[in-house]
Amino acid sequence: MAAMEKGAEMAVWNYSMKPEGLNDVTIKITKCGVCATDIHMINNAWGFSVFPLIPGHEIVGEVVSVGSNVTGFEKGELVGLGCLAQSCEQCPKCTTEQRDNLCPQLKFTYFHTVTDETGEFQHRGGFASYIRTPASKVLKIPAGLDPAEAAPLLCAGVTTFTPLNEFSGNTANLKGKKVGIIGPGGLGDLAVQFAAKMGAETVVIARNAAKKDFAFQLGATGFLVSESKEEMEAAARSFDFIISCISGGELDVHPYINLLAPYGTLHFVGIPDKPLTLDLMSMMFTRRSISASPVGSTQQCKDMLAFAAKNGVKPIIERFPHSKAEEALEKVRSGKIRFRAVLENDLL
Repeated sequence: MAAMEKGAEMAVWNYSMKPEGLNDVTIKITKCGVCATDIHMINNAWGFSVFPLIPGHEIVGEVVSVGSNVTGFEKGELVGLGCLAQSCEQCPKCTTEQRDNLCPQLKFTYFHTVTDETGEFQHRGGFASYIRTPASKVLKIPAGLDPAEAAPLLCAGVTTFTPLNEFSGNTANLKGKKVGIIGPGGLGDLAVQFAAKMGAETVVIARNAAKKDFAFQLGATGFLVSESKEEMEAAARSFDFIISCISGGELDVHPYINLLAPYGTLHFVGIPDKPLTLDLMSMMFTRRSISASPVGSTQQCKDMLAFAAKNGVKPIIERFPHSKAEEALEKVRSGKIRFRAVLENDLL
């Protein structure tokens, strides 16, 4: 399924995959998550979409074939492909640091072209029946994870797991720490689960109490209404780490900065539409920090999948037939999805 031009609805489109390279894996796609990024790309919101556009970077399927240099993957094995498609595999970020998501030559799934001995080709996304991609970014899906629930973990899961795990010193242990999650939803529901399973005192921060019961069901140990002056004042200087999962709109960060303990961090995985305005005095004399991160690396995604499988972390999803991709996209656009949409391939 593809958008044939900017803003177009999804339509069936037949195309030929690139020739199989020595280091490629060919995957029969069975599930694919729907992300807000897909909508931005369909609308060419960032100015670099290439049409026809096949969206989708939360891909799960079965190995069909592998290039002659590929080891470690077998035909029929359940695998996934997230946001990363190709990197240089030579720089320190790709090798010793295992942070290929920060490679200067990084190519994203369906954002960019990939290059190998067969030539240069536009990399396609997961709203398709098959995909051929470099093996270095293909992930094994652990036993115990439902394939449809595994799909959103490849973007939303690793995006929220990674900063929490890094804050723990990559130990996945946050016992004794107080963590706030701003914005329960497609990212926030996973952030709550990861923080709680890491042992943190986990507090959901929302504008009102409508999702309070739901937050506790996810594993939260507290709930804070940000529009309540009394609650916010009572919680001042008490959080070690706050992760903001809100995208779009305008965000006044100062109420959240005031929640941070000395040396506390406010971390963003969602991006407000308008630039942040900061009063550095509110941070300087308490050594507070603000940080942000993109999707995690291939190794971080492997670590996240292992943690999720072991600890029962899973997204809340709505399933759609692949042929109803436009219906799924519209539900994401309208904000009515609860909380991640997943396409199940009925076009094979």
